[in-house]
Amino acid sequence: MRQLLNHTSGLPDHRGLPDLSTPEAVLRHRFDHWTPQDLVGTVAHGGPKFPPGTQQEYRGVNYVLLALLVQELTGQAYGDAVAARVLRPLGLARTRFPGADPRLRGPHVRGWLRMTDGSARDVTTYDQSSAWGEGELISTLDDLARFQRALFSGVLLPPSAMDRLFALPPDSVRMADGSPARYSMGLQRVPLGGGVTLWGKTGETYGYRTRVFATRDQRTRFVLAYTPTPLAAREQMVERVVAALPLGAE
Repeated sequence: MRQLLNHTSGLPDHRGLPDLSTPEAVLRHRFDHWTPQDLVGTVAHGGPKFPPGTQQEYRGVNYVLLALLVQELTGQAYGDAVAARVLRPLGLARTRFPGADPRLRGPHVRGWLRMTDGSARDVTTYDQSSAWGEGELISTLDDLARFQRALFSGVLLPPSAMDRLFALPPDSVRMADGSPARYSMGLQRVPLGGGVTLWGKTGETYGYRTRVFATRDQRTRFVLAYTPTPLAAREQMVERVVAALPLGAE
């Protein structure tokens, strides 16, 4: 479980996923439906990519396996377990699991994708089952901010778990490209220099991105949602926000 949470599992690369390297391909596959077992099946081949626990590589399928484990341990559907333990206690009334519904309900920002010919196509309606367990939640800025405060304040986790939430693997564990490890058991560490470190999580799907980060003491924090149109947009928006954010501000 530790290796799944901090992305040191070494699971092999996916096989059998559609090639979504062009925006046109994304549109063609927007209504593909995946089960968790389908997703796990794409990495159920061969041996590990590296010995588990020795390197770090962010893999969304780690969360798919963790979500299946939640179901096994609780006897509930993954979304029901999260709703009972997190969403309802925190009053996150506008955060939900889409299930098999590809549409966004209620007021929402529409997502757009820039095609290779320069035109823009609406990708708001999209089957999110390919992100089951790792990124299919639909939420709002207010709910994300409320969740961030609760998580960092220790409302959701006991002290021992809070320590692991902000602890990286040993120094000997590096990212696959040789850079220092940057994922704890649930968060990403982003050093800004001057002794300031942000912790948080990113999330994205076609036409949408969210970034939720804060210092551990929450003196500096931000929740950002925006709608990039390129298929592989650079993180210029986040860089601009971090550069403009005074330390100690939110």
